[in-house]
Amino acid sequence: MIQLQNYIAGQWETVPRQLDVSLCNASTGEVIGRQVESDAEQLERALAFAAESYNASRGWCSLSPAERAARLLRAADSLEARAEHIAELDSLFTGVIISLTSRLARICGAAFRGAAGLLQDDEGAGVNGKLLIERTALGPAAIIGPWNAPAGIMAHKLASALAAGCPALVKPSEWAPHSVQVIVEALQEAGLPDDACQLLHGTAATGVELVADPRVAAVSFTGGLAGGRAVARACAEQVRPAQLELGGNNPLLALEDAQVEKAAAGVVTAMTTLNGQWCRALGRLLVHKSLEAELPERIRQKLAGLTLGHAMDPDSDMGPLAHRRHRQLIERQVAALRDKGGVIHQCTPLPALGGWFYPPTIITGLRPEDTVEEIFGPVACLHSFDDDEQAVRLANQTPYGLAAYVFGDEDHCWQVARRVRAGVTKINAVTLLNLSPEAPRPAWGLSGLGDEGTRETFEFFRGTRVTGVAD
Repeated sequence: MIQLQNYIAGQWETVPRQLDVSLCNASTGEVIGRQVESDAEQLERALAFAAESYNASRGWCSLSPAERAARLLRAADSLEARAEHIAELDSLFTGVIISLTSRLARICGAAFRGAAGLLQDDEGAGVNGKLLIERTALGPAAIIGPWNAPAGIMAHKLASALAAGCPALVKPSEWAPHSVQVIVEALQEAGLPDDACQLLHGTAATGVELVADPRVAAVSFTGGLAGGRAVARACAEQVRPAQLELGGNNPLLALEDAQVEKAAAGVVTAMTTLNGQWCRALGRLLVHKSLEAELPERIRQKLAGLTLGHAMDPDSDMGPLAHRRHRQLIERQVAALRDKGGVIHQCTPLPALGGWFYPPTIITGLRPEDTVEEIFGPVACLHSFDDDEQAVRLANQTPYGLAAYVFGDEDHCWQVARRVRAGVTKINAVTLLNLSPEAPRPAWGLSGLGDEGTRETFEFFRGTRVTGVAD
């Protein structure tokens, strides 16, 4: 197993504090290691090195866009050579099945190729007589990643920051940090300057210190609402840009003319992708009253036929939750809804393993106002509706607005989908990837701040600078 180390100013270093929190094989519960925490001295050295490099325009900050693109392509080669290892680490610690982490691991290299392509296509500075208009790096960038898809999400953010010319300070989730360390190793092997990327392991406490430092010029964070609010407060105090992706209680609307088989398949995909631990997972299942008997029954049949098993088993359809504490949280949330009158429907057999398994769960019998909060797991609350007006009201009832899914006649879906308050609404399918590589991934309401996307995240790390001769 990889020994967790920080990477500061071009050197690998021991992380000084080992915490009394176990890191386990999510599929078996076997203890593999411990969480670790950086100290103040390491944070200071990393921040000072990034700030000095940026202010002196040396190292990564001194390279031209063409030179950065060439190095990002070398990094992509290095990441692609490590894709299998990255996938295995993420399956081990997050419980996501290997068939899916393998796809996500390939995205790491693709993210760096895409970022290099942006630089190659970038028109650069705009010149008009004696006026120069440029998009340039904002400065040192703090990037804080989640545990549910640690490698893929971090690679996207990191590639974008590096393409923009920012020296990056990376803090992975303390629950699944290993694959991100492999990404940093790949960048080092590819020959990126020492200041391009520094790695700091730790809990939220490390993230707080990193985000609050005035030398950080931009923060990109993916995680929970509480963490996002803390980041937003720190960035507001420093008057600096923040990019926040915070999840959502996403609705799936099965309209009166929905095909039952297609809608049921969409529901199962939305509940089980990343084991239900993804920001665009299904939270509220909204079903037209004419389908409220047939569709749930077909969903139960499909869930009963799933193989819930070891994340490394290629025959598993779904794996365990990421860690014990998260399973306990899901259990408490479901119990609270049961106490409010919810009827719990679970029909997927649990495996004879010691990991953090939790079956896909449908909850019925609740008032819509009792289900507005997100449950970050394979749990969906079902409500029926009489007409499109009521469906839209239910879909827009939560304070979130990340994703939505609408099933039915395509023309009918378009009419309804454009009234749903969500950054991305997909019609007649549920997919992990975005509708198009060129499409942004917006977040409305409590789901976040600022758009993500191939170009959108790249531009987040850049600012406009105007220079000219005054008449």
